[in-house]
Amino acid sequence: MDVQGKTALVTGGASGLGAALVSNLLSAGAHIVVLDVQASSMPGVRSILCDITDEAAVSAAMAQIGPVSILANMAGIGGIGPIATPAGPGDVAAFRRLIDVNLIGAVNVTAHVAHRMIGNAPDGPDGTRGVILNACSIASFEGQEGMGAYGASKAALAALTLIWARDLSRHAIRCVGIAPGFFATPMTAHMPPALVDELVGGMEFPRRAGTAEEFAEAALFLIRHPMINGEVLRLDGGARPPARTRWTAAA
Repeated sequence: MDVQGKTALVTGGASGLGAALVSNLLSAGAHIVVLDVQASSMPGVRSILCDITDEAAVSAAMAQIGPVSILANMAGIGGIGPIATPAGPGDVAAFRRLIDVNLIGAVNVTAHVAHRMIGNAPDGPDGTRGVILNACSIASFEGQEGMGAYGASKAALAALTLIWARDLSRHAIRCVGIAPGFFATPMTAHMPPALVDELVGGMEFPRRAGTAEEFAEAALFLIRHPMINGEVLRLDGGARPPARTRWTAAA
């Protein structure tokens, strides 16, 4: 897809990896709408405050937007906690909240945007009408101790990438996913240094945190490339995390 002049909707685009993708899309000539619970401070971006877990709020936001050719499901929160301990059951309310934001939020937005995309005029030699990018995670595939809610949300997004590609292929809409490993973002900035060292040490090469710019470059490649569909790209330096870290074992 040629993103020049296209409208891209980025959830969670006010910060972190989402903001980096917004910056790259802007540089490539796209028009950007950000759906987030905080306003984007980036010049040239239209920012709509929206709780994507609320379908009515998503529907109201979509009523303010014209045709959308690119959707990036970037909104997400983190969390850690076991399903149960000797002291009692795990925090089911926290589990549900994370699923609501990371998974149900993406479903809400995709349902409304994909419906809008179906009505787009065919574009380019393949007659494409749109592309959807799901921000998955290494946790989609490598389930670590205490990461039940986060891993479940991201594994579901990875599975939905192929399903949505098949649902929407008849309408010339692609769906792709990207699964970053350990990246330097506001979400990971609070991690204990010992845990960061352990995560980086589990990478093959390069042994360092990824940058937001590197994520955005890979995401834009997936958006642009017509032959990548229903696939999730691992972006993790070859990392295969252990079942548990010293940090989670001690927690």
